[in-house]
Amino acid sequence: MALGLTNYAQQQEFAAGVRGGLSSGLTFQNFYTPDEDVKILLSFREGGMQLTGLMEIYKPVMHSYQDQFFMYYGAGVHAGYTRYHHNRWRDDNKYGSYYYPRTRPVLGADAIIGIEYRVEQIPITVGFDYKPFFEFFGQQFFRLSFSDFAFTLKYNF
Repeated sequence: MALGLTNYAQQQEFAAGVRGGLSSGLTFQNFYTPDEDVKILLSFREGGMQLTGLMEIYKPVMHSYQDQFFMYYGAGVHAGYTRYHHNRWRDDNKYGSYYYPRTRPVLGADAIIGIEYRVEQIPITVGFDYKPFFEFFGQQFFRLSFSDFAFTLKYNF
């Protein structure tokens, strides 16, 4: 059985899991070749929700010592919305200001680079990635973010 799971994990076609970071959420991957995939990420950030599509390329790392480590990189786009509170001054200026919630659409581009370890005995992958992005139309008209680091846990099937 262990041999079957090892073979199965190496020839994975799909993976689904969770991503915990600035853009936390659910991931689904379709490996259309052993080294390339399409990843869909449904993330929840800043009180809103975004759908991200990424194309990724995988390369073995430390292959002479361990064949279960992989580095990957790629790019893609995202769309969704964010929510924030806007400070507005009252017209009569007697009572100062008040906050009210705003919802704005966002549209942007993403890059990703990461490393992952595919557990040989069971079809599980653990990893760490960095996903900088820029977007339009949110709280700011243009936003550039370099702070989206995350841990990932995926089931391969």
